[in-house]
Amino acid sequence: MINKISQNTLVQLIGKIISTIIGLIVVALMTRALGAAGFGSYTTIVTFLQFFGILVDLGLTMTLARELGKQTIPADKLLSNLLSLRTILSGFIFALAPLVAWLLPYPKEIVVGIALTSLAFFLSSLSQNFTAVFQYHLKSQRLILAELSGRLILLLGTLGCFLTKQPLNYYLLILILSNTASAGAILWQAYKLSPFYWQIDKKIWHYLWQVTWPVALTIALNLIYFKTDTIILSLFRPLEEVGLYGAAYKVLEVLLAVPAIIGGLVLPLAARYKQQAQPDNLQKLFSGTFDSLLAGGLAVIIGSLILGEKIMVALAGPNFAVAGQILVILSLATALIFLGNALGYFIFALDKQKKMFLLYGLAALGALTSYLIFIPQNGIWAAAWITVAVEAIMTLGSLIMLYRWGLKPTLYRWPKIILASLLLAVGLSLPLVWWLNILIGGLIYLVALWKLKLIPKEELFSNN
Repeated sequence: MINKISQNTLVQLIGKIISTIIGLIVVALMTRALGAAGFGSYTTIVTFLQFFGILVDLGLTMTLARELGKQTIPADKLLSNLLSLRTILSGFIFALAPLVAWLLPYPKEIVVGIALTSLAFFLSSLSQNFTAVFQYHLKSQRLILAELSGRLILLLGTLGCFLTKQPLNYYLLILILSNTASAGAILWQAYKLSPFYWQIDKKIWHYLWQVTWPVALTIALNLIYFKTDTIILSLFRPLEEVGLYGAAYKVLEVLLAVPAIIGGLVLPLAARYKQQAQPDNLQKLFSGTFDSLLAGGLAVIIGSLILGEKIMVALAGPNFAVAGQILVILSLATALIFLGNALGYFIFALDKQKKMFLLYGLAALGALTSYLIFIPQNGIWAAAWITVAVEAIMTLGSLIMLYRWGLKPTLYRWPKIILASLLLAVGLSLPLVWWLNILIGGLIYLVALWKLKLIPKEELFSNN
């Protein structure tokens, strides 16, 4: 079992690396083709719909992962009712999105783009929950292949639009085709592992709502400080600024798949340890997860500090040099999100999310107030630093609460993590082309993590 889980994790990481490379190539093509203002329009459309996409999730993805681990509802009934519930909710929410955009002071191009692209996000939302099926069955290679099918369509379509100099709407059509392909492939492969059908069972719907509404409220509050910075930017600042901010955010956003992978793998195991009253195993799992994501977060910060501006200029062109400076600031927030994701999954596994409402509410209120006060005058710099501040408050607050509930990080690996990070900095600072710096620095870092025994296989991949 240990080997299977390890292989499952490795497959997902390799898949995400390939997906990340494709995503960065797509960003490079689009920024060069559309310019800062055009990419700002694209960023506004996608971020606006991501806001609705995260909202419509209602915590059902995390709930499914936990319920599959607990095995209290037969998998076929759970998945069937989840499909019907998600379809109805997503259809309503994404039909509402263009209407909300029409009521806001957006130019016609953005409103039309939101209406057009809402279909892509509707299809993506249907398949999102079912990623937990692949993790539960340890068949992540099928998920990766399904996702990569859509990413390849996105890459080839974007390249075609770039070479033929097409306008923004053509890039949006490619996004629809990409999401249709990946959603269809994911649902089909999930069906082959755990068959599901259209089914409405009011008792199961009621149960799902009872266990997921605290997460839904948490997600709604998190959205206020996670996505509204870009939306407020798009309402008060020039689209060029939105494009610069969106380009930097896009580079870091692709890295957020890493904590999502780890969280999706550890959540069913954490829920099982909680249900079976195995506190020692739960503590080991938490410690290993936290340290792994701490190491990953530090790598993001160091890489952005040393190579941030070079990366943005190489990817998006010299007009996006300022985005490199924003990248450095946002890397701090990204590292905090790495840790925050780990903490959030364990809070959910402990069924303590209701205890976090006050913290989430205060953070959301503080973030929204700060965004509205400072972004209209200070633009992207205010958006970036406020995001860092809010993520720091959230991470610290979550850490304190988990400490009270008996889960705490252990410090004995931290000196080794710092040493590995210093070795990474040396590799990234060599007088080479930036991509060679990343390749050599990354290899040095991975070897250091392995040699210093910072990849906690016995803790992260235990099935005791």
